[in-house]
Amino acid sequence: MKRHLFILFLVPALLACIGRNDNGENLSDLERIEEAGKLRVVTLSRSTSYFDYKGEEMGFEYELAQRFAQSLGVELEVVTAKDEPGMIQMLEDKEVDLIAYPVVISNDLKEKVAFSSHTFTSNQVLVQRKQKNKFEQVKDVVELIDKEIVVVENSKYHKRLLNLDDEMGGGIQISTVSNEENEESLIEQVSKGEIDYTIADENIASVNKTYFKNIDISMRTSFTQRSAWVVRKHSNELEDAVNKWFAESKSDYTCKYLYHKYFEQSKLVNSKERPRYLSKQKISEYDQIFRKYAKELDWDWKLLASIAYQESKFNPNAKSWAGAVGLMQLMPGTAVKLGADSTDMTHPDVSVKVATNYLKRVDNIYNYIEDRSERTKFVLASYNAGVGHVRDAMALAEKNGKNPQKWEDVKIFALLKSKPEFFNDPVVRHGYLRGEEVYKFVEEIMVRYQEYVDVITD
Repeated sequence: MKRHLFILFLVPALLACIGRNDNGENLSDLERIEEAGKLRVVTLSRSTSYFDYKGEEMGFEYELAQRFAQSLGVELEVVTAKDEPGMIQMLEDKEVDLIAYPVVISNDLKEKVAFSSHTFTSNQVLVQRKQKNKFEQVKDVVELIDKEIVVVENSKYHKRLLNLDDEMGGGIQISTVSNEENEESLIEQVSKGEIDYTIADENIASVNKTYFKNIDISMRTSFTQRSAWVVRKHSNELEDAVNKWFAESKSDYTCKYLYHKYFEQSKLVNSKERPRYLSKQKISEYDQIFRKYAKELDWDWKLLASIAYQESKFNPNAKSWAGAVGLMQLMPGTAVKLGADSTDMTHPDVSVKVATNYLKRVDNIYNYIEDRSERTKFVLASYNAGVGHVRDAMALAEKNGKNPQKWEDVKIFALLKSKPEFFNDPVVRHGYLRGEEVYKFVEEIMVRYQEYVDVITD
């Protein structure tokens, strides 16, 4: 009897040893994440999911993943892939734990991976310019006959249009561009009037509508698609944790807040702008502050004033959609890194002082650029986009035989960093960039600065 009892106690103990050895080979994915203290996620570098803004990581999927990692009590590590098949492969190769991107749910993929229960729904939509006469707007797919629609060749939008054209018996004029373009660059072309129509996913179109107010995205061209985050097949505990977190985030409005931040809130400056200068002797109420701190940079104070107008229209209480605060629109995280109290950033003197400290650091990074006027443009570009993106553009310029220390050469590649061919280039480390903003930021500040030099008498 004693022998039998001994065996009954011994077997569970042996099974426990087998189930969790010293190497942790039989730990579940969730246990391995908790043991390592790190959640590894993969996503795509896009304006909807993950990008760098003024030196800080941002994006709808990124912020969701960051909050999920916090709920697990672990750090977040983000890597990017070129496309959805690349993300699936990284997951299967166990390079990452989770795909933090809305992957379209299909029966084929269900055989390979597990989708979270929280799904995102989206449609493909027609992107067109708003018309004063609403009757000129395309409101039904049958009205696409004889219309020219531009899409990326062999993309899902191209395939959808071909199917739609076949269903209607022909008549849609489908024009294609190479995959050096993407849906976001085509949306911008619609806004500028360079093309009339394109197709995009509703979520991507929604983000771009916050930048381009003259586009209409109300007409759907496809059935509703469901998509979700992805974990490995049989990664049950991690899947449960993801589902639980999404359920909780619904009740505390986390998802709703982030959706509004990225997909609904306008990224444009309020049209009710303050004057560029008050008189020929005075730019703003803060001229003395600009004069004081410009000396530390060895800059003309009017250049600091031009940055402030660009960032906040001289409004010390301004707050951007991304959380940048104050006269100089610094991100709170940047302010703290520079030794400031983020709660003081609405004070004009503090804002300009911290911005000056940041500009000095950036200027020192580019101190090898001997031409001072050229270096200033790189500093301004970095103030807007972050040093990483500017260095990426410089690397692309050098790779393509251009001068990496000349802004006229580098700005071309800042613009091109919105295209997959360039933001996926091996020399690029910081992924997608809405380069048009950086280009405009530098140009508008320098043009306004020249205006200040011409008009303002010291």
